[in-house]
Amino acid sequence: MSFSVEAPCKINRELRVGKIRADGFHEVYSRMISIDLADRLTAAPADVLEFSCDDPTVPTGEQNLVVRAARLLSECAGIVARVHLHLEKRVPMGGGLGGGSADGGVTLLLLARFWNLAPEARQWLPEIAAKLGSDVPFFLGGGQADVTGRGEIVTPVVDFPETPLLLLVPPFPVSTAAVYGAYAGRGALPDRLAVSDPAHRNLLGPNDLAPAVLEVEPRMEPYLSSVAKWTDDFAISGSGATVALAATPGAREDLARRHPEARLFPCRTLTRHAYAERANPGGGAP
Repeated sequence: MSFSVEAPCKINRELRVGKIRADGFHEVYSRMISIDLADRLTAAPADVLEFSCDDPTVPTGEQNLVVRAARLLSECAGIVARVHLHLEKRVPMGGGLGGGSADGGVTLLLLARFWNLAPEARQWLPEIAAKLGSDVPFFLGGGQADVTGRGEIVTPVVDFPETPLLLLVPPFPVSTAAVYGAYAGRGALPDRLAVSDPAHRNLLGPNDLAPAVLEVEPRMEPYLSSVAKWTDDFAISGSGATVALAATPGAREDLARRHPEARLFPCRTLTRHAYAERANPGGGAP
């Protein structure tokens, strides 16, 4: 029997970045929220661990987070990884949307069900997710959460109402490593996030990495200028190239005309329950 699930990505409603930690990672304080733009992942029986993807630009070797997640979970569970995993890629790479991290996190949820792991085995999932990458633990539960530490500490917060938004994705990725290198640990974390303030009426708040994104990739500037003509509720998501904005009538058509080279994705934020229905249906809590 095969199982197929979605791997919804995320936007950062706000991202604050502090100093470099002793382990070489930056301290972060972020409010993440799931959105319904998603990859699709299917698990089917196989004699060995196999991985394929409909996008030929996606690496399919041991460096892929889907493969790494399957390896780590099988090792922790003490079982042979007999499964074919196929990824249908829809989330743009290098866009700051956490598509690869979503794929890794959802792989853990999918295989826990596919391999019928005991409930106590699910206690390993957060630890395995943290080993895979800083954003991966968020995707075990999705919805809306505050993410701290280097990204491995996830604290769910009250669901944000499902809200329409628009993503503008330029025709180039932005390197996360280059952006953090340009940022160079020059920030200080706030005591609280702006989006937690009742007086903050926008969906999106500050992103400390935005100046570094523009430094690394100055071609971002025209996109931000075009979006700013429509709304003040917009931000670069994470360390990538995506500009997220609150859905505004007429914006999609105008931005498509101004920037035919870019991709535009209308989407919605997801509650934690809506995320689970897509990423972990019938799977129980991790």
